Amino acid sequence: MNNKLIALAVAASVTAGLAAPLAASAGVETKWFGFTQITAQSLSQNKATETDGLVFGADRVRIGYKLKDGKVFGKLQIDFNKTDTTASEGSTSQIIKDAIAGYKFSNAAKVSLGQFKTPVGMDFNTSGKKLDITKRGMEKKLVLERTAGAMISGRKIAGGVGYDLFYGNVAGRSSAVNTGTTGKDNTVAGRVSYDMGKLMHAELSYGSSSTDGGTDYKVTDFAMAYKRGPITGKFEYVIGKGAKNVSNAKEKVWFLHLGYQFSKMFEGVIRHYEAKDDVTNLKLGNTYLGANIFAGSNKTNGRLQLNYVVVSGDDIDATTTYNGTAKGYTDSAILVQYQVSF
Repeated sequence: MNNKLIALAVAASVTAGLAAPLAASAGVETKWFGFTQITAQSLSQNKATETDGLVFGADRVRIGYKLKDGKVFGKLQIDFNKTDTTASEGSTSQIIKDAIAGYKFSNAAKVSLGQFKTPVGMDFNTSGKKLDITKRGMEKKLVLERTAGAMISGRKIAGGVGYDLFYGNVAGRSSAVNTGTTGKDNTVAGRVSYDMGKLMHAELSYGSSSTDGGTDYKVTDFAMAYKRGPITGKFEYVIGKGAKNVSNAKEKVWFLHLGYQFSKMFEGVIRHYEAKDDVTNLKLGNTYLGANIFAGSNKTNGRLQLNYVVVSGDDIDATTTYNGTAKGYTDSAILVQYQVSF
């Protein structure tokens, strides 16, 4: 991608949005939301130190709002788990997850300004309160995470085609990016997608975060999702190059997911992750065997998730260690999460 062309396209859309006459509105529609995820986990690798008992915590403690006023829209989401962490290069304070101000011209053209998720990674761009398993997956470390910038998006074009085009600050929140200077370096990302109703979704995305005088980090992602009746299937494949400013670094992560809704209250899931570091040729696999129990009025409130993680690959003994950017469990684990939301 040509960074200057992307920046010009985004700037042109933003300028047009500011110049567009605002239609009369019946009023601002505001929707508040929030969720709390209480967790417990037991890691078998801690047996040697006798600390393999259940450890309690909270993955996400969040609150926010969405607003709409005609074609004007916005969103703010904060995370109380991040109050004591400093801001990453290129982004706002860590407590702020999303801060969005936007204008929607039509389904084919929507402009978003602020801080939000970059358009790389299907599972990463799924809300944290709607995940199929208790944790974010191994591929999260390879995507560009959130950063501040501008994005042009479109959906439902010619039936089901969608796109996103992002230009913004260096992706300092990404685990794969550890260098870069705001004002000198930037992040560009693009995604094309196709939706066949709720039956099928497919997307292809690419992004990079530059480093002045160093190695740019580049990531490519392909993903598909399928849902029919009680069956859910998902696949995602991510390739990251140049992680942490290492020129020959290349890492791949993929996952395959299958879910079956046995009843309104119970879903069984199995998901296998595999990461490979091309430099060391080592692999790490995590297989999640899980159950999702829905005790509330919808699938995000009163949800209990139970997972058992089985480890495979080259990190199952003391002589070899998977040392790539992607992270996963290196020994079996029991994970429990209970979520309430509104």
